[in-house]
Amino acid sequence: MENSVSDPVIALREVGFSYDKGRPVLKGLSLFVSRGERVAVLGRNGSGKSTLVKILGALLTPSQGTCFARGRVSLVFQNPENQIVGAVVEDDVAFAPENQGVEPIEIERRVVWALEKVGLLHKKKALSSALSGGEKQRLALAGALAAIGPGVSACLVLDEPTAMLDPQGRAEVESVLRELHAAGTTIVQVTHQIENVTLADRVLVLSQGEWIWQGDREAFWDAAESLGFSLPPLVSLRRRLVAKGITVNANSIDDLAETIAAFFSSLGTEEGERLCPDVLPLSFFQVRDLGCGFGAGTPVETRVLTNVSCAVPAGKWFSILGRTGSGKSTLVQHLNGLYPIQSGEISILSEGEFVPLPKKGTELRNLRRRVGLVFQSPEDQLFSPTLREELTFAPLNWGLSKEKADAAAARAVELVGLGREYLERSPLRLSGGERRLAAIASVLSADPECLVLDEPTAGLDAVYRSQVVELLSRLKGEGRTIVTVTHDFEMAFEWSDRVFVIEGGRGLFEGSVASALSALLERESENVMLPEVLRLCGRLKRQGLCVPLTWDVDGLFEALHESTRLS
Repeated sequence: MENSVSDPVIALREVGFSYDKGRPVLKGLSLFVSRGERVAVLGRNGSGKSTLVKILGALLTPSQGTCFARGRVSLVFQNPENQIVGAVVEDDVAFAPENQGVEPIEIERRVVWALEKVGLLHKKKALSSALSGGEKQRLALAGALAAIGPGVSACLVLDEPTAMLDPQGRAEVESVLRELHAAGTTIVQVTHQIENVTLADRVLVLSQGEWIWQGDREAFWDAAESLGFSLPPLVSLRRRLVAKGITVNANSIDDLAETIAAFFSSLGTEEGERLCPDVLPLSFFQVRDLGCGFGAGTPVETRVLTNVSCAVPAGKWFSILGRTGSGKSTLVQHLNGLYPIQSGEISILSEGEFVPLPKKGTELRNLRRRVGLVFQSPEDQLFSPTLREELTFAPLNWGLSKEKADAAAARAVELVGLGREYLERSPLRLSGGERRLAAIASVLSADPECLVLDEPTAGLDAVYRSQVVELLSRLKGEGRTIVTVTHDFEMAFEWSDRVFVIEGGRGLFEGSVASALSALLERESENVMLPEVLRLCGRLKRQGLCVPLTWDVDGLFEALHESTRLS
């Protein structure tokens, strides 16, 4: 690799690293990145990607080998909480240039520029703590940009910078990165989102601390499935159509729809689809006119929820969808009493009757045993030295004996797919995917009736995502109520029994998945971001093609295949 890269901005030579002289995390790793290049680094959770990022940013020193960087390197971490230091948004963005000794006028210019780039200028005076998880991730990116400043050739090293963002938020940040790259910024991006490969100059795949594949973007598409990656839906569809003899040079959804419609113009008009009646099942929660705000009476007062009403079905999977900052996390944190009700009411099914959500005392304690909450970031709830202590904490608090608490911990760790050997390990030394499973296990050890999860698949590779989804499906099969806040529309549409869409702190739609697809497509122009394949189906229907509304590329291709009897 060194011979193919002249004047590298980053140069790693035979870098090895291990924590506390334990198992090697990186093994003889070399990486040479040229100025202005955009590199995507892929790999499973636990492959060493985040450790690599810290070494590139000089936060860790290699145990062996050397690491050199020319110019300014700015990092954006996987968890924005590790990077945000200012109480107010503008103060946080100003932190790095202030420490660099930049003049105040230039600092203000950088703050405005960086916040505008990530779409947070309107929250310049907001409290950092009041931002949603996705907004915090954009704030972290703004801080990294401000450290560089406009018009400066430098290197951004990004560790899953869009993992917590909704599709539109990801598109906005990706637009920023494209602009920066076009202006000469070098970008090294660690990611699980295969779509990020589409704009990379080079792709590297890391496994157990070693490179197992390197090459350009087009070569990666050819090798992706053999490496264990699924192609992005539209890339997969284009390649399948080309294999059937259909010339496809389109890149955007609109262009692709026109190309397909022109080829299949003989299909005729669609007949329309009948939807099954939307029958409301028995509820576990009933939410009526819920309202919530932060900072009342202060200059940073923020209204988060306004008259939100919905019904969470008992023993079913209920997904809450919406843009970053729409109030999803605030809504679910009311369900186990973490946030007190300011206005409106929430009722919970108890012994066949609906009773108001308890507010204090033993009843509130019992509510939190019935309703387990898994936060957006596992680090927010993992605090014990070992996973055993983490998983026995709740059972011991409920009054179980140590023997029964240990048994509950063993059941929980095995239920989520981690072996009992993990019980003696530190939760914070686990990989991102393992930490997510550990956080779920810490809630399951109390044997809740309802499991509420905030972005359970964010930042996970395909294997861990599948593991979490299958776990939640099994728990629902046991009769537990599952509530997920998610930007993973594909998971929500495939596995949910009902969905609730929230926008700007107000309920937008509630119903079955089948009824939701049409309703959401009708509102796509209002920035409700949907899976690419579903949006393509909507375009094709408007072009007069009879295709199903689906988010699954296999389903769409099969419909086109059957309609034309392609060989």
